[in-house]
Amino acid sequence: MSRYCSHCGLELREVGDFRSHWITVYECPSKLPLHDFLEVGDPRWSFPLLDLNLGVKDRLINADPSLVELAVSRIRMIDYKTVSIVGFEQTLLGTFSEPGNAAVQS
Repeated sequence: MSRYCSHCGLELREVGDFRSHWITVYECPSKLPLHDFLEVGDPRWSFPLLDLNLGVKDRLINADPSLVELAVSRIRMIDYKTVSIVGFEQTLLGTFSEPGNAAVQS
């Protein structure tokens, strides 16, 4: 099924192969910043496309498999149509802090 950029309407293309982790990464051919997306799925549901923050797609594409696994483990499925990728993005960007950890990130 084709996916389209919610910002400019161009057809998105899949980047990398992360289907074994139940995620699909898309980029817009416009190459504009903030035109990268993530689709999260599981055996029952496929969630709406989520915008990726700046730099997340590039870090994901170049990440070690162990970092990808850790980041994916931090995706939170809230209900059948809502998913949070905050921990996923923070892990890839190196800013993740465990809940309850008062350490200041620099």
